[in-house]
Amino acid sequence: MKRLLMFFAMCIFCTFLFGQITSKQVDSFYAKYPTVKSSFCEACKEWDNPFYKSIADTERHMPLVEHELLTKINCDRIPFVKVPRTGIYAAWHPVFGQVNESKVYIAANVIVKKNGDEIAKGHVLAWIWNAFNPWAAICSDTYTFNAALQDQSENIGTKIAVENLVRGYLKTQDVEVWGGTFGEQGTFSDGKVTDTYPSHYWHIIKHGNIVDCYWLPNLKTETQAMLSQRVVTLQQLISNLGFDPTEVLN
Repeated sequence: MKRLLMFFAMCIFCTFLFGQITSKQVDSFYAKYPTVKSSFCEACKEWDNPFYKSIADTERHMPLVEHELLTKINCDRIPFVKVPRTGIYAAWHPVFGQVNESKVYIAANVIVKKNGDEIAKGHVLAWIWNAFNPWAAICSDTYTFNAALQDQSENIGTKIAVENLVRGYLKTQDVEVWGGTFGEQGTFSDGKVTDTYPSHYWHIIKHGNIVDCYWLPNLKTETQAMLSQRVVTLQQLISNLGFDPTEVLN
């Protein structure tokens, strides 16, 4: 009973919080969690917030490796907390001291839409995984450290297929996730900022004693049905990346 009362108190608090969060508060929140220099690459920085860790190449604007522990308890809260995917809870933000990349995505879509394509702000760690808390949801919508230029077909294809698998696992257990982007198939620029268009997204999903790995081409041809073709071993993923993600962020 005590746990149930605490849970509902949390729900009421979050509902109250929704009416209080402003852009100034978001700026203040981000300022509390500055990046630190990482030796992972020349332009790499690490960003640790209360919900996940990320190392990103701040010159190429790519999240290279991220880590988050998702819990069943938090997942169970999502339908009750009901973080709206509108307004401040769906707005994109740069990490404190980093550039705003919104105009790069606009410029990229001007180009690709001529060929019937679309580029999304592609989460590595999904918004819906973090919708148990308004601040976690806000942190998920962060340029460079949790997003890269992603073909919309992959976004709603193999990538969302991975997201849905994880949500299924979370119904019964905690899930540890690693993810990032890799490679380059070009760049897009707004004239001031240039973002790399990754060739792949990748994930390691640990549920119970099982570790699943996915190597996801960032292509227009990707569909949800192709996920089984994107399964790789942990050893193959490490070989592809050139590092072991599980040893980079502890």
